[in-house]
Amino acid sequence: MNRTAWKPAEEISLLLGDARRVSIFSCGICANLSGTGGVRGIKHLARILRKWGKEVICEECLIACCPLEIMKQAVEKNGRALRQSDALVIISCAAGVKSAFLARPGVPVVPVVDPVGSVPVATYEDDPVSRSRCTNCGRCVLVFTGGICPVNECPAGMKYGPCPRFEEEGGRCALDPSRECIWKEVEGRGDLAKLRQLKELHNRKELERLPLPPRRNTPKPVRKVAGWLTVHAGWFARFIPLID
Repeated sequence: MNRTAWKPAEEISLLLGDARRVSIFSCGICANLSGTGGVRGIKHLARILRKWGKEVICEECLIACCPLEIMKQAVEKNGRALRQSDALVIISCAAGVKSAFLARPGVPVVPVVDPVGSVPVATYEDDPVSRSRCTNCGRCVLVFTGGICPVNECPAGMKYGPCPRFEEEGGRCALDPSRECIWKEVEGRGDLAKLRQLKELHNRKELERLPLPPRRNTPKPVRKVAGWLTVHAGWFARFIPLID
């Protein structure tokens, strides 16, 4: 899941500028499970915007904001409301924001949440595996770190092993002595020897990724119908929080 967090009020106000009438599109999956999106997120944001003197013209919860076809259908469905709006507010990770720009809603796109990394859908925040967020580094090492993202958890950003002061610090972080070194946890869960081998592999310039499978040329009418059905079933998104 791509976790999102609300932007500061001052930043949202800056992004909205002089916009007085707004439409809101909200993601029903990742942002919803993050507690920012879904129907609940829309209602929360709408209350805040109304306190700021804004008029909310449209409130639309999409099953997901990232698929471009779904976003296009949502823009088409709410075309009248968008024409009456000064901005389209998006409660979604960066993927949904990009889809909104590509869908050309005819008004400025205003994201009100920040993506803060991929995390499991869980409430076990005390466990370093749950709280360590993906940094989208492009070369994942979780298999040998016991599920902990070291780039996120280590203040030094060490990825393939602890810093040179690991042994002498007695289990404390060399940069932040107030906390335990995350590599001590990784050492107990993962495999540092294999991690060093992985580093050598990743350093090979000739290393190539597996090719993508052949792309399906789904006819455009089929894509439009699928997007239409998804958008018009958007009210199902309100049930997603029940699985958390």
